Amino acid sequence: MTVTRTAARSGALIAASSGLLATAFAPSAHAVMGDGSNRLANKELAAAPAVQVATDAKLNIESKPVKVTPAPEPEPVVETETEPEATTQAVAEKVEPATPDYASDGSIGAQAVAIAMQYIGIAYTYGGESPGSGFDCSGLIKYVYAQLGVDLPHSSSSMVAAGYQVASPIPGDIVWTQGHVSLYAGDGMVVEAANYGTPVRHTAQWQDYAVYIRPY
Repeated sequence: MTVTRTAARSGALIAASSGLLATAFAPSAHAVMGDGSNRLANKELAAAPAVQVATDAKLNIESKPVKVTPAPEPEPVVETETEPEATTQAVAEKVEPATPDYASDGSIGAQAVAIAMQYIGIAYTYGGESPGSGFDCSGLIKYVYAQLGVDLPHSSSSMVAAGYQVASPIPGDIVWTQGHVSLYAGDGMVVEAANYGTPVRHTAQWQDYAVYIRPY
């Protein structure tokens, strides 16, 4: 069975059969509205041939499978660490503590003090009289003056008679008290090997009522 319906507003003729739909387009009625000619358009639509579709007609729609290629995964971003640059060479280098400076005036005593300053930090050793074995109090002074050609005994009690006594000390004089000697370094300072556990040091004179001996 074929059913034909006229759509006056769209000007389309639709024929349907067994659920299948066909459409034939005619001139639009809007083009002739307003002058009374729309009656002619309606007659043309009525005279338009109807499209008939068999009841056993089949509609085959072929479609090809669509292959979807996924987008490539972004490559991971590898962060590299950069070493901070040293602002100055002094920052990168380890600064070693410096030995106290001593300005020698060229005298034998001043030279003795300058030599003794080189051994600050050497361990105290009873009976020691060299940098390799360590120093005790008289061993340090004996070793220092030996570098200058002055021979002294390795005994604090004997050093009191090794030279001559002076009222006011100058650098290089021996500061003698009973049982201990040190080397006067000027400005109230001495260089000495004091006792066990205390390496050779440059320190303030602590000996009271000392006798000052000039050994040259």
